[in-house]
Formats: sequence, structure tokens, C-alpha cells
Amino acid sequence: MKGVILAGGKGSRLSPLTDNYPKQLIPIAGQPVLVHCIEYLQNAGINEIAVIVSDERGYQIETELKNHKLNLNIQFIYQDEPRGLAHAVGLARDFTKEDDFIVLLGDNLFDKRLMSLINDFYSHKADTLILLKDVTHPYNFGVVKFDEQGKAVELVEKPKHFVSNYAIVGVYIFNKKIYESIDTIKPSLRGELEITDAIAMQVSTGQKVQTNILDSYWYDTGTREGLLDANCRMLLSKKIVESKHTSIDASYMFGHISCGEKSSISKSNLMGPIFIGKNVKIINSTIGPYTSIGDNCVIENSEVQSSIIMHSTEILDSRTIGTVVFKDTVMNKNPMVFNELVVKKIPGFMPSLPLKANIL
Repeated sequence: MKGVILAGGKGSRLSPLTDNYPKQLIPIAGQPVLVHCIEYLQNAGINEIAVIVSDERGYQIETELKNHKLNLNIQFIYQDEPRGLAHAVGLARDFTKEDDFIVLLGDNLFDKRLMSLINDFYSHKADTLILLKDVTHPYNFGVVKFDEQGKAVELVEKPKHFVSNYAIVGVYIFNKKIYESIDTIKPSLRGELEITDAIAMQVSTGQKVQTNILDSYWYDTGTREGLLDANCRMLLSKKIVESKHTSIDASYMFGHISCGEKSSISKSNLMGPIFIGKNVKIINSTIGPYTSIGDNCVIENSEVQSSIIMHSTEILDSRTIGTVVFKDTVMNKNPMVFNELVVKKIPGFMPSLPLKANIL
């Protein structure tokens, strides 16, 4: 079995962070979302992977993955423009050829061992397997309707009226028959080839579509809330590796705290779970739980809590809660940055505060 990761989305919901940067590379618990997805496949014994990318973001993704030295056979397939998930899957046919393959969305994180899904796919001799999640608000997802015998009988993309609470979470296993369905469907009203339409075609023609219900967490990291919630959950489950080369002076540290090499912590209070990258300097600061700090950051005279701080960032005399701070950003003398996406390098920059807070 081969793996296919769809990583061509532009991440408009995370603008301005993603205006010129792939959302799949935003770090969660110390590593890019896309690397977590690759590890899902690797842990299932899948070593041949195609990543579907687009425009200049694809080159950034290629460079980042090469830096991680994953020791896998990874191919990059370029999509000229977003034309829907089914179109993106269709681009992989020369890569998958006669093999079965598993498809992941490159911005989704979940708690499910893929090997159990693969075993389910083969034990039921399925043509397609889809992973589902019981959700409260199904109108933003593709959903599946079942008959009284529990068989999938209808798939609808972003239904206007209630169909089912079971949303498709973005994990699929296909055999080569899916390409016949993709070639048959037409663009939806929004002008895209929907993977739900292709699977619905399989259902209507009597092919075996197997479903599996996810009973644990699933996060769409295409929003700030999704990023922070996933960061919180992944930090809780992350294996903590403490570096012997970290300098700690006159500081209080409690809970699971992962420190990278050549980092230093001085006169500070840290409450885990926290991930701290390499060559980070924390001076006279308070770092609260559920925080990830990238490499080469400086945090001084500040408080950071429930946030993602990307690499090469300076936070000086500032306070950030529930915030995602883009790489190479300087925050200086900000009394409070709360519930925001921050990309500016302006000293004293103060974004408008939202009416509703979202603190983990």
C-alpha cells in the first residue's frame, strides 16, 4: 500500500499567516502538521508517499521535508490550481498505478492507528474505506447517511439540510477503482471535483464502501482554534525528550517540558506541557502550559500561554495568550495580545481584541 497526502490548500482561513506560507508547515508540538501526517503513514509501514502540492508553497514544502531527513521515498506532484479533492487524488494515478493507497489531508490530525483501518479495508474486501467522526455541526463537512442496516447509502458535501452527524474526517483508503469514479463525476456548484461525489458514485454503482467511526480526537488545523487545540492535545501525548545541553538558572519548572539543545532558561517560571526548540533564550518570563516555541526565539520580560511561537521570533516586554505568532516576528512592549494571528514586526503593535475569548 502507498500513501498520498493532499497538501495543496492555500489556507485562507489562516490569513495573513498563510498568504505566502503553507499552512501544512505551521508547527504543532514542535514539528510541522505535515510531518505528523507523514509519521502516521510511516508508523503503518508505508514508505512510498506522494505529496500533492501547488504553486510556490510546494517548493517550500519540498525544502522543509528535505531538512527533516525522513528517510522515505517521497514524490511531489504539482496541482496547477485548486480543483477539488477528487482532482488532487486523480493526479496520483501514475504514482499508485495498480496499488491500493491511503489518502490523508495534510492539515488534519487525529488519534487513530492507520494499520487498524488497513486491516479493516482488507478484511471487508472493500473498494473504498472512509473514516468518520460524529460531530455537532455537520454542515461544514462532507457527511454520510446510513440505512437501517448500517450501510452507507448517501454522501453529501456540506449539506444545507440535515443528513447525518457523521462527517468525513479526511482519511480514505482506495483501490484503483476510485479513478473510474473521478473520471465520471462533474464539478460541483462551487466548481470543484468533490471526493464525496466520487465515493457516492461508488455507492450508487454497488461498489463496497466501508466506514469506520473515529472515537477519539480529530483536529482541522486550518483555523487558529484548530491549531491551538491540536497543539494542546499533541503536547499532552508527545514523548518528552529533555536535552542535557539546556542551561537552567534560578528558574521554576513544573510538568512535562521538552527543551532543545543550546537553549537557556533564566529567572523564569515554566508550567508544562511545553515544547521549546533549539537555541531558545527565555529570560525573566512566565511560560504557561500548552505552548510551543520554535528554534532561535528570544522571550524576555514576558508571559506566554496557550500559544504557538514559530521560529526566530522575539517577544519582549509583552503578554500573549491563545496566539499564533509567525516566524521572524518581533513583538515589543505589547501589554496583551489575545486570541490573534500575529505576523507584524511593528514595536508596540496592538491588534484589536475579539469579543469572544478562546483560552485552552
